Amino acid sequence: MSLARHMAVMRNAPFLRVVGDEALKLLAFGSLPRTLRPRQTLFEAGDEAEGAILLLGGQLRLMPPSPTAEPWIVGVGHLLDELALVVPTRRTVRAEAQTTCEVLVVQRDQMRRILTEYPDAARNLSAQLTRRTSSLIRDVTALADRMTRD
Repeated sequence: MSLARHMAVMRNAPFLRVVGDEALKLLAFGSLPRTLRPRQTLFEAGDEAEGAILLLGGQLRLMPPSPTAEPWIVGVGHLLDELALVVPTRRTVRAEAQTTCEVLVVQRDQMRRILTEYPDAARNLSAQLTRRTSSLIRDVTALADRMTRD
């Protein structure tokens, strides 16, 4: 898959689109493409996440570690473990190829270099994370309020 195609898919990932085209180009260029066969495991729940995974083609089956939780399927453009691009974290699900898949492995170290070289990208990403965190806090507060009223 071409660099232009990688960038096109990256632009559709909300977490990545805020960094701008120049930074995306470097990110796409430095990321590692990988192809998976059907039923091939990409990672296990609990594995260290050294970055995010962008699905470029095919479908992945995501399976939570809980035996009662239902697995779900994600397709092209889905960015797995996006926060792993900025902070150390672990994988929360097992990911297995449902079909032949092409993914792009985006490393945290690479993202940090990009954010250092492109301060506007860092500011945009920081603002996006702030908005999302604020929204999550409002949602959790509203849920807590509803639960205490019941």
